[in-house]
Amino acid sequence: MPMVTASNPLARAALPRWPLASLLFLAQLGFSAQAAEELTLAVVPGDTLIGLSQRYLVEPQRWPELKRLNHIKNALQLKPGSSLRIPLAWLRWSERSADIIHVQGLVTGSVAGAASGADGRLATGMQLKAGDRFDTGASGTLTLRLPDGAIVVFPPHTQAGLGLSRQVADTEVRATTIELQNGSADSSVPPLKVPASRFEIRTPRVVTAVRGTRFRVAADGMISRHEVVSGVVAVGAAAGNARLNAAQGLRAEEGRLGAVLPLLPAADVSGVPVRIERTTQPLDVPALAGAQAWRWQVAADAAFTRLLQDERTTSPRWLLTGLPDGDYHLRLRAADAQGLEGQEALMALALRARPEPPILLSPAPGASVAPGAELVWTGQADAPAYQLQVARDARFAELVLDRPGVTGQRLALPADWTPGTYHWRVATLRAPGERRLSGDGPRGPFGDSASFTLLAPSAMAAPALGEGGLTLAWSGPAGFSHRVQLAPDADFSRTEFDQVVPGARLELPTPPPGAYFVRTQVVLSEGRAGSWSSAQRLEVPAQRHPWGLLFLLLLPLL
Repeated sequence: MPMVTASNPLARAALPRWPLASLLFLAQLGFSAQAAEELTLAVVPGDTLIGLSQRYLVEPQRWPELKRLNHIKNALQLKPGSSLRIPLAWLRWSERSADIIHVQGLVTGSVAGAASGADGRLATGMQLKAGDRFDTGASGTLTLRLPDGAIVVFPPHTQAGLGLSRQVADTEVRATTIELQNGSADSSVPPLKVPASRFEIRTPRVVTAVRGTRFRVAADGMISRHEVVSGVVAVGAAAGNARLNAAQGLRAEEGRLGAVLPLLPAADVSGVPVRIERTTQPLDVPALAGAQAWRWQVAADAAFTRLLQDERTTSPRWLLTGLPDGDYHLRLRAADAQGLEGQEALMALALRARPEPPILLSPAPGASVAPGAELVWTGQADAPAYQLQVARDARFAELVLDRPGVTGQRLALPADWTPGTYHWRVATLRAPGERRLSGDGPRGPFGDSASFTLLAPSAMAAPALGEGGLTLAWSGPAGFSHRVQLAPDADFSRTEFDQVVPGARLELPTPPPGAYFVRTQVVLSEGRAGSWSSAQRLEVPAQRHPWGLLFLLLLPLL
């Protein structure tokens, strides 16, 4: 078999030819201008002109024309090691399909001979042939694997198609063209095995050709943007051409190429958490000089062939949501005033947000509570139990309570805790047998914590009965009112006095003679109250009438 040394995939019958100026420019980049029109074979022993014509030409009977083109004297005796030039238009190409290796969301298309869904849906495992087109819609993504090993990822809002996918029979010479009408394409093209092979992305007015590189092309009507991540890219149009090296890009409009510009540097993602424990998580990065917009992408693999989310924001903040727990990869690019997207920031993310924690109900954040108050939270459907933590610090380093297996949605505070500020949080325990991801423990993440202030308990002082009346005093948290009750029985079923008063002291008229009980409780905001203090007992003695004493003094005189 002869050795292939040069080729071009652009069959003249399929796509427009490159302008002469563009061909000369491609030659400067290593794309031979002669190769743009011809395939060159290295002759090996045993080759004949007729035999090669039968193997490679669409019309083998054109071997005499091939003989004249190459100035061959003897068609039956070719010199091994010599070169044989064959015009591309004469070659026999084999059509090759592209594999759909990933679809996310709704992607529709017109696929000839494929078993797409009744509504035109495309799915992983289908194949595209030359001429097939697709639309990723508002939230879909699609990834193609081409026969030459190239991977092309199409994010949402993209309309594109497979313009050309061919291979010269019995060679590694391949030709691939992606036709990008609107949206964008992110291509990773491995170094082509044969110099004659070509990979191109065509927008309505501009062609981007590569020989093995990572590059991006975006199209919006007659405007296109071309960005190179690695390698070298040739960009050609009717009005000119350009060479793009790594970290360079340009904007084209109506077939006119703009200036080659450096891409913006990668964003700083060091502040983005690597472990995310909320189903909705804001992601923030520092502002970047010259950045006008930001593109956020999440994929299931580090190569980003399984793109799951692709969104553009006008600020360096994005809300990550809508993903199940799992391991993901984040890719972020900043775009400049021309819309050119810059170098990429990459990082791995571990989403561990489930089972979701309950919501804390009571006490309200920052509220003051009395001893014996209850901590209350919402119930989660199918939650077997919860884990409750209470600490003296917001980082939960000084735990005073760590109780897993709480089966209800409330727990009373122990009566012996020291007054002061506390912090609390709750997590949902996993159900027995629930599937766990790497790094998962027996519970889900703790929810947002809240603080509360535990007040000192109220205590009654011994009542003082004097000539001016009854004096009641008590201790308790300062700045709060207290409810005071005075009753003739210990169960306080019938009270002589029951009022809320400010301060910590109260003067009452002396009650009628008899036994009494007195107690108090702190009154908190929103009508809540603390526990009752221990009751104090007092005796009001019967008063002696002064006339009775005078009668006793006069009794001896009678």
